[in-house]
Amino acid sequence: MNDHIGRRTRRSPEGERRTGRTGSSVRLSAADKDTYAVALWAVPRSVSTALEKSLSQHPDVAPVHEPFTDCYYFSEHRRSGRYGDQPHKSAYGMADVRAQVGAIAAPVPLIKDLCFQAEPYVPDESLDAWTNIFVVRHPARVWLSLSRLKPDFTEDEFGFTALDRMWCRIVDDLGYPGRIVEGDRFRRDPRRVLRDLCDWLGLDFDARMTSWPDGRIRPWSPDERDSQEKWHRVLEASRGVLPPDPEIPHDWSLTEPDPQRRRIYHQAVEIHDKIMSRADLAGAD
Repeated sequence: MNDHIGRRTRRSPEGERRTGRTGSSVRLSAADKDTYAVALWAVPRSVSTALEKSLSQHPDVAPVHEPFTDCYYFSEHRRSGRYGDQPHKSAYGMADVRAQVGAIAAPVPLIKDLCFQAEPYVPDESLDAWTNIFVVRHPARVWLSLSRLKPDFTEDEFGFTALDRMWCRIVDDLGYPGRIVEGDRFRRDPRRVLRDLCDWLGLDFDARMTSWPDGRIRPWSPDERDSQEKWHRVLEASRGVLPPDPEIPHDWSLTEPDPQRRRIYHQAVEIHDKIMSRADLAGAD
């Protein structure tokens, strides 16, 4: 393990570089304080779970898979009732997320979640304690993949407006670098992308991260069939990073009759292009 594991670089308002995090004016109880973790903040269908699987093959890393799903869909403060009621999860919240992260014995707990699920619930104190990396894919790819599994997805569930909010909080407000993994680039050259990620995180690159003997993420409970299990079947049947999908034809255009959904798509393209123009991109040429 690299001596600088988990290093993070931050830029002050005056432009000078500094490491670590500043003190907060908010006094937190012991139960509310965050242990160090790496957080992958993704849009849906961005190959983020394969990236989580790859990083979790490193001997110093252990994953916490989508701990904010239950906040968004099942808690008393949920934003959606898409998957019905699960009363035993109504009290679920940030304290439960912190407990899952704190239970990880490995040096680097790895949180992976979708921006839209996490952003309403994760406080700045947590974002300031964690190393944050974004996982992004072009909205056309996301749209085509998401439509097959969730054809009635909402603007929030499409993920780009939440990505924009999370980016603003981490990069613009807290001053951390806008580090991005682009999903298709990762599938084209996983070793190159993972080498950059390891450098960012102060980890030694391990060639075992591109393959695995068992694609399963974790055992799913019966009440996770719709919110988790069905989304990861391709990965769970895999034994390594899959090659990229065929290129989308250059003349492809969105065939969507609903003007509101067309607006959602074109707004997502604007957000994607804005963020990518500012990105510190893993595996960049």
